[in-house]
Amino acid sequence: MLTQVKNRHQSKDDLFLQRLKNKQLAKLTRTIKNTSHTYEFQNKLAHDRNFNNIEKTVQESWAAAVILRNANVFGETVYKLCGKLKSIWSESNNSEAFAFFKKKVEEDVDIDGQFARISRQDITSVLLSAEYSAEMFVRKIQLLKSMGTFIIDHAIHDADKYAFLFKNNASPVEKIKQRNRPDSLFTVRGRSGVLSKTYREDIGILDKATFDQLDPKLQKILTINGLTKIRPLFRTRISHKLADGSRAFVERQFDRDNPLLASISGSTADIFIAAEILDDKLSQSQLDQLTLSAIALIVGGGYHAMHEVINIRSPHLNVIASIESQMRLKNCSAELQEYIAALHDACDRLR
Repeated sequence: MLTQVKNRHQSKDDLFLQRLKNKQLAKLTRTIKNTSHTYEFQNKLAHDRNFNNIEKTVQESWAAAVILRNANVFGETVYKLCGKLKSIWSESNNSEAFAFFKKKVEEDVDIDGQFARISRQDITSVLLSAEYSAEMFVRKIQLLKSMGTFIIDHAIHDADKYAFLFKNNASPVEKIKQRNRPDSLFTVRGRSGVLSKTYREDIGILDKATFDQLDPKLQKILTINGLTKIRPLFRTRISHKLADGSRAFVERQFDRDNPLLASISGSTADIFIAAEILDDKLSQSQLDQLTLSAIALIVGGGYHAMHEVINIRSPHLNVIASIESQMRLKNCSAELQEYIAALHDACDRLR
């Protein structure tokens, strides 16, 4: 009876959002199957459709687009970290190591067809910018990712040589790597090579056939000016259990019927490695906001599915609930309701 009374004061869209949150909470806590998925399934896998979870791919694409469109709500941690990266990037250091760092980051962010591509000459202005636009937000995340990539590929092997990168953190870089790139997730990664690449104007992980079926309102939300990309399509292998008998990441996601694009996200690990090196005092709420930012870049660009991102540092995170609470906290309830209504209509249309 109390539930009925409460529901009379909730809109249809609020009830839809509540169902989404409850589904996500159930997904985090439900008992998963004990069956083992092996390589015999490999040749049958085709993007996310083999998991019968088209509604989830719509929700994940929606989440990435909403985060991107609200940099003023979700970007505080990224903008703070880029301020610290700016001080490193702008310092007068004529060493060979510093020149090599800048060269590799420039090469990493200036790739034709890349989501959130940054021309080399624009890197400084991106780091300096206080503009809260989707395009600027995602480019700042890209720079953090590129810093982390450099640390994994180069700096971790000679920390003394690249001491200018570690001046904000006294923790051994190997420990930072292990916290953000744990062996338990990366030992059996499950990713195969790129099968194809296609030009896409929409945000997220939907195939074109599904995107074309969406309500025009949601299509508009998923299309952001200036953010196009050449999107790679991977085929994910179902992995055997780990040596200790536990399920590998890919197998766990298969059991939970979650979308899989390219298995656990190394790019997310790179973002968190860079973040911890730039600021070793980030709170859990800041780490969670950084996870949402990683979703904006990595799910938004179509490179990974959402659970391939959140399992790096925020496996507890209910993304839908977090988006709702942060937007309401920033007095963006009206915009949120518009996003929810578009998602609601699209899901009804696909059923």
